Amino acid sequence: MLGSAGPRPRLSVKKHEGMEMETETQTIRMMPAIEPRIVVVGIGGAGCNIVDDIYWADGSIDTVAINTDKDSLKRTSADRKVCLCRDVTKGEGAKGDTLLGERCAKAHMEEIRDALKDHDTVFIIAGMGGGTGTGVTPVVAAIAHSLDLITMTIAVKPFSFETQRVRVAKEGISKISAICPMTVIIENDKIAENAPNVTMDEAFELVNESIVNFIAEQKRKISEAMMDQLGMIDDMIEESYHSHQLPEFAYSLTTSR
Repeated sequence: MLGSAGPRPRLSVKKHEGMEMETETQTIRMMPAIEPRIVVVGIGGAGCNIVDDIYWADGSIDTVAINTDKDSLKRTSADRKVCLCRDVTKGEGAKGDTLLGERCAKAHMEEIRDALKDHDTVFIIAGMGGGTGTGVTPVVAAIAHSLDLITMTIAVKPFSFETQRVRVAKEGISKISAICPMTVIIENDKIAENAPNVTMDEAFELVNESIVNFIAEQKRKISEAMMDQLGMIDDMIEESYHSHQLPEFAYSLTTSR
């Protein structure tokens, strides 16, 4: 495992006992603040790019970056980094081999489990069509479910002209959806169709920003739900999933429910 990124400003919202605040006319009972335990996991290049954005955007969300490419991982800012099978891949990535990505993830299951435990909710983000994102994501989703975490996966689908990657992505998304019913698919083709006046880099930045904002909104809703009833969180997340809060041009939805 690589070390975490440098220190960042963190929002220190801790669980505490209810407090009373005196005013001239009355005593106000303040409710205890509850911080939801959320972790965002970025897998492969695309997922790690978004995790890097979240790391700097919100210090109260834990971030984990997982990759087989050690150089890419070094450039990613995250609370925790997991470099998969460095001795096998020489740190140069899975080279499109999804089975290698899957085997590497399984070899690091305890390390991944340790990164996810002690959280309530996990968002898993990965690009599809390559060896790492496609091969590793189902393993991480299965680990999250084994820990009984509320789990949502955000998968980025390649362009249709990337024939080989599209085929690999389709198989990967099928595996992920079978494990994680709440799976959002970001379609690159729709980005290109609906943002014709921006460069590809600008379009990807738009999607990254949308995902960061989406996760921030889910954190806010979870916090509110926890103040009322912890058991409402699962239903609330699923409601948000079906409410299509990501930009219409960016996603489609799959569910096995």
